[in-house]
Amino acid sequence: MDDDWPPRENRVQAALWDAERSLERREYLAATSRLAPVFGLADEREQLVRGLHHLGAAGYRATTGDALRARRQLERARRRLASFPDAAPLVECVARDVESAGGELAEP
Repeated sequence: MDDDWPPRENRVQAALWDAERSLERREYLAATSRLAPVFGLADEREQLVRGLHHLGAAGYRATTGDALRARRQLERARRRLASFPDAAPLVECVARDVESAGGELAEP
């Protein structure tokens, strides 16, 4: 596969769209798997990529019953995604899952 095709910005955008859809469907492992290959390619959107990855990790940890790690990942996601207000509904969706997994929700 040629590293120049598809262009990196297109790969990043596709990964973001796929990850957002996966997070909305609570397919957390799929979201993290989709984002990992574009680490380091996102330039100004790197914080968004990493934040969504942490969000997926938080959701995954919550589904496996690991409330402590889920809360930690959620805190990391909130920090990274603070400057991306469009991500707030995804954060709240995952936060509900983390909360329902038995852990106290860390406030933003």
